[in-house]
Amino acid sequence: MAREARAQPAGSGREWVGWMSTKFPLEIPAALGLTVFCPESAAAAASCRGESSALCQAAEEMGYCRDLCSYVRMGMALAAGQTAGGPPRPDFLLCCNNICSGMLQWYRALARTLDIPLFLLDFPYQEDREPSPSLVAYLRAQITEVVRGLEELTGRRWDPLRFQEVCRQANRSAQAWQRVMDAALASPSPLGNMELFDYMPLMVTGRCAKETEQQLEALAGKLQSRAVRPGGSPKRRIFWEGTPCWPALDRVVDLLDRKNVQIVADTLTPSLGFRYEDLDGLIRAYCGTINGVSLERGLEMRTELCRRYRVEGILVHYNRSCRPWCGALQETERRLGRELEVPVVSFHGDQGDPEAFSAAQFELRLDTLCELMDQKS
Repeated sequence: MAREARAQPAGSGREWVGWMSTKFPLEIPAALGLTVFCPESAAAAASCRGESSALCQAAEEMGYCRDLCSYVRMGMALAAGQTAGGPPRPDFLLCCNNICSGMLQWYRALARTLDIPLFLLDFPYQEDREPSPSLVAYLRAQITEVVRGLEELTGRRWDPLRFQEVCRQANRSAQAWQRVMDAALASPSPLGNMELFDYMPLMVTGRCAKETEQQLEALAGKLQSRAVRPGGSPKRRIFWEGTPCWPALDRVVDLLDRKNVQIVADTLTPSLGFRYEDLDGLIRAYCGTINGVSLERGLEMRTELCRRYRVEGILVHYNRSCRPWCGALQETERRLGRELEVPVVSFHGDQGDPEAFSAAQFELRLDTLCELMDQKS
């Protein structure tokens, strides 16, 4: 579905810039040679730089409620030019609803604020293990419409051979990403706490580029050489549920390191490592995001990850910005703990708002998890 947009002259040489939600099929703008940025990644980076409080305050002064997701508030402030460090102003927006129930409202607000076209893909909630043929056909038709709209807007023309080339490169990058994640199979893992999240933006907006594959392959080789030889001190291996607390990242990593705790698996990073063979396979892959499937399937995915990476405990982040996601976390905690027979402990925080995170509470909950893991060892 696309908003009406004024067509540009065919062959127009200008650079077209779009803002894209995390789980929108990047292969579409990449095949058209369009430049994209992800406002969620920009908000996370701004939080790490200590800019989130000012951006959230700016959004509130624009009339956006403090109860909104901190990424939404920061994204609206970035769109209004409240900081010089944000992504360039977009010419169009690409959004799909397979990641967050609030994404559609956010991007509609961006489209109104910036007065630019918004292209949407509707991914219905996935109850079955695999998308039905009718669902795949529904999304295939939407992709055709989005491509047509982008052609009319930019003057670019769709090349099926170029699309196939882009998809092959995305698969090679995903394979390299899996090699990086699998470094955590070693004990202790050569990956530092939260280190893997540093490379997520590469996969969000760069997985269709050869340079991304090369960078990830180099990282995988570096991690292999960094691996500690047998005999090193054992570390407690945990699964991290949810988004990092970006404004408090240094504090969180310091506490994890001091408690000899190592994150070896998480909810988010594997969601970018999918591979497929054709357009229908691409559609099925984007339907399978961990927060776009049923509770049962989400539990299966988490359980598989915990077993693969030999998790000894689970730390759950109740992210204030992600209330829909957190709604099922109590049941997720209970079922994972019972299925895996490992301790599960939770804490409250936020992905972008520093005022929602308490270092004292986090340390107390982490100590509790460590004691429970030690009792089982």
